[in-house]
Amino acid sequence: SSRRSKSIAFIGIGRMGGSMAFNLFSKQYELDNQSSFVVCDAVPDAANAFITNFRTHFPGAQVCIANTPEE
Repeated sequence: SSRRSKSIAFIGIGRMGGSMAFNLFSKQYELDNQSSFVVCDAVPDAANAFITNFRTHFPGAQVCIANTPEE
């Protein structure tokens, strides 16, 4: 979709990747709060936990989950 073509994605949001994605996304969100973000992880609970945490800090953030890296 055209929305995803303008988004930032991160694959693998375990302990290290989650911190890296949070840092990257938060800096971009502060620059442009209309940015959208996509996360993908082999463990769905990790992706959901990341989104919950990110939205706690940035309530208006547009974050979604991709089920596969190709998506």
